[in-house]
Amino acid sequence: MSQTGYQPPAPGSKIIIIGAGAFGLSTAYALSLKNKYDIWVFERQTIPSPDAASCDINKIMRMDYGDETIYMHMYMESLHIWEQWNKERALKGLGPVFHNVGNLMFSQNGKFSNYEEQSLKAIREAGYGHFIEEYRTPESIAERYPQFKEATKNGFDIAYLNKSGGWCDSSEACKHIHSKCVENGVHFVLGPEQGSFEKFLYDEKISTKITGIKTQDGKTHDADLVILATGSWTPSLLNLGDRLIATGQTVIQFKIPENLRKMFEGQPTWCADLSVTGYYGFAVNSEGKMKIGYHSSGYVNLREEDQVSVPRTQVTNPTDSIPIKALGEFRQFLSKFLPITTPMDITYARVCWYCDSVDGHYLIAPHPDFDNLIIASGDSGHGMKFIPNLGFKICHVIEGVDSEYSRAWAWRDMPKDTATYDGLRADSGPKIQLDINKQDQYTRMATKDDCKCARPSL
Repeated sequence: MSQTGYQPPAPGSKIIIIGAGAFGLSTAYALSLKNKYDIWVFERQTIPSPDAASCDINKIMRMDYGDETIYMHMYMESLHIWEQWNKERALKGLGPVFHNVGNLMFSQNGKFSNYEEQSLKAIREAGYGHFIEEYRTPESIAERYPQFKEATKNGFDIAYLNKSGGWCDSSEACKHIHSKCVENGVHFVLGPEQGSFEKFLYDEKISTKITGIKTQDGKTHDADLVILATGSWTPSLLNLGDRLIATGQTVIQFKIPENLRKMFEGQPTWCADLSVTGYYGFAVNSEGKMKIGYHSSGYVNLREEDQVSVPRTQVTNPTDSIPIKALGEFRQFLSKFLPITTPMDITYARVCWYCDSVDGHYLIAPHPDFDNLIIASGDSGHGMKFIPNLGFKICHVIEGVDSEYSRAWAWRDMPKDTATYDGLRADSGPKIQLDINKQDQYTRMATKDDCKCARPSL
């Protein structure tokens, strides 16, 4: 779908992609398969980029999207590619990037939440009901998954398993698709100077026509099309109104003792009535690490001059963990859901930055105020699972193809006072988000001692 003023690139065009996270890498790969463009990717760090959301030990793979079936179908399409990637890696002696252990979706008080009900309806109507196993009693859950016995006693007493899901090793997936891009002739410019975007270049006669970019090393790079795929940094690089906001989401890890690892190895990922509590978690990985996250409207880090939220990460603030308020909330929730973690130290914690769109859909579209610029952002916390195939849908936008994807992600107004995010947040909707930079009793960063479990002492 071509917007007014936007012209798709001609064969032979030079395309610059700023950012090598999930969106940028997926776009570069899809474009490279067309074998008709000169593709350049600029990234200020290594791949995977240490402070990108895509750089992580794991991300949930799920087809459960309530009534947003566009993403359910994208997920089912992606599965075949994930499985192919596992085969490619096995031939090279590398471990899998997709672990098909299923998703265990909990609800409370004997009734599925609206989100789970909508998901089940959409999945069955699409013909995927064979992936679903329901557990209608706490006893049936505890018998099948004894590690969640205490959770069932505390109200999480109904669940369903979606056998199509699981988790991906997101950092390794980024490395894998990067290598495929390189094989296909994509040029990568990496580093804090040569790969770091500074500003756009404009036509001398047409002030709204972008002709390339300038990098931090002072060099200029001409392009026929520029794609801004900078994740949570996007709102701070270009005025997008209230359409996108960088939000900090909290995650923690435990190092599970050897004698307990068998209990958590190979288990499904789990969502603890996610649209109500916000908590989700993973199996133990090969290094004994178990990650748990909180999916919410998040924290912000407001820039003084314009109050735009800018990511604050461990790259620039290496001693950061998570706000003390979030740490206490994790402990409180886990004392009921997974009390076996109570005597364990939290061994790692970080704020993971989403680029949230107000309505939870991606924003992938030509910018209406500039020629030759496409925004590819608004991951809203659910982009990584689509890294194998999202780029093909982004190509619909780049090449002016009218499809359900280019329509769903088009440039649009998103009233901030009606925010829904992705419909799966514990506190979605209008909310005062805590400014992570204030360092008060709620947002000061937890110390290493704070992250240790409370132990009695004389």
